[in-house]
Amino acid sequence: MGATVRNASVYKERLTMNEERERLARAIMGKMSISQLSDLMSFYHMMGNLCSEALERKLQDRVDEEPDF
Repeated sequence: MGATVRNASVYKERLTMNEERERLARAIMGKMSISQLSDLMSFYHMMGNLCSEALERKLQDRVDEEPDF
């Protein structure tokens, strides 16, 4: 029972922290120019593509390493 309460409190704390981060990010982005927001969006789009490619390679490497039974 104690672990469940601890896990729930950690989850609630993380949720609150994420909500605060989102609020701050919205406030900062609200002050940014259209050009800055466009650059930011382009950056995160590029990073998403790079992460997808890296993840794909790692997953493929893992599949290639599995023995055939």
